[in-house]
Amino acid sequence: MIGVVLWSDNSAGKAVFWCEDQGDLAYYEEPAIRVGQGAGFDTGDMVQFDVSVHRKLRIADNPRLVQEKAASHLPEALRQDNPAAAEPETEGKRQQGAQIIPFTTKPGPRQFRAAQLKA
Repeated sequence: MIGVVLWSDNSAGKAVFWCEDQGDLAYYEEPAIRVGQGAGFDTGDMVQFDVSVHRKLRIADNPRLVQEKAASHLPEALRQDNPAAAEPETEGKRQQGAQIIPFTTKPGPRQFRAAQLKA
């Protein structure tokens, strides 16, 4: 799987990846024997990793750096996501939505299919 580092703590050997499939986040923790010796991921780095599920959490294994700072803007963009869009509509404030167009049939001779004619 490919993902972007949203958060990392290199001294603790931990990181959180946003996955390409837009599913749950993947959590990475270096094995205890390697803490501090890892690749040192930074926020916004694009990584490739293996993923498994353990107790309903996605766990990233064997992460490899694909591109440094590929999406360094992403964590801040997620923080700035507009919470007002999730607020319910208030009186006097109309949200734009889809225009519903009713389906109408054209008048004309009705055509029967062969199965309907046999009945």
